[in-house]
Amino acid sequence: MPDDRAAPRPHGRRGPQGDGCAGPGRRLSRRQGVSGFDLSGQTILVTGAAGGIGAVTVQVLAGLGAKLILTDRISCAATIAGLGEHADKAREITIDLLDDEAPRRLSELAGALDAAVLGAGIYRPVDWDADGWEEVAETTLSLNLMAPMRLARELVPAMAARGGGRVVLVGSIVAATGGSFPGVGPHYAASKGGLHTLVRWLAARFGGQGMLVNGIAPGITDTAMVGVHDLSAALARHPLGRAARPEEIAWPIAFLCSPAASFISGAILDVNGGAMMRP
Repeated sequence: MPDDRAAPRPHGRRGPQGDGCAGPGRRLSRRQGVSGFDLSGQTILVTGAAGGIGAVTVQVLAGLGAKLILTDRISCAATIAGLGEHADKAREITIDLLDDEAPRRLSELAGALDAAVLGAGIYRPVDWDADGWEEVAETTLSLNLMAPMRLARELVPAMAARGGGRVVLVGSIVAATGGSFPGVGPHYAASKGGLHTLVRWLAARFGGQGMLVNGIAPGITDTAMVGVHDLSAALARHPLGRAARPEEIAWPIAFLCSPAASFISGAILDVNGGAMMRP
């Protein structure tokens, strides 16, 4: 297992107009000019990387050339092993984001970043009339909203001070639809709605400092977190008749981290197969 205490890479970077910056003014290399997706030399933090969308996002980003810092409350060793020939591009920091000191410690251990994908979260479908709902609600809001907000408070100013970067926050379709999906309580919908608002706030606050901040709003996705629930009724009404595969969410996340998205900020990218269409 890589040592999460390894020294961070130097913070020296060029400003928003230099080749070494992941910010809006970054020039495309010849290879990037063709694909726009080359992430060679970029260091990207991914939270919630032990499984689900996070683990697949790591695979996609590594395949595009990025160096990865994986974090979760459990070991990400299986995710790293799944990278095969790209495993040497990744190191892990095992940390519980509900810990008060976690954001500061993670920022220090991660070092200089070009991008961050904040995707750690939980989904617990408990009705608010049920016993124990308040405890579930508090945990959900703490991990899904407060943890990424506190982590962004550490990461974003530091990235801006080094010339800029990208942040992608993983929201949800339920931020727009409320409780229209089975088992979605107000605690989960509110946590994701707050996250979408955080995207816009960060984009407005730090856009002039080279930061591009966006969100992605997946619909029902075939992961272990939702696989234990009966979604047949919801999928029967779905225009595509199926859930998203994790890679169908991971690639749009990679796009938002890439030079191809150099003029996108403050956006919430809906990836739901037409289950919810904005006017």
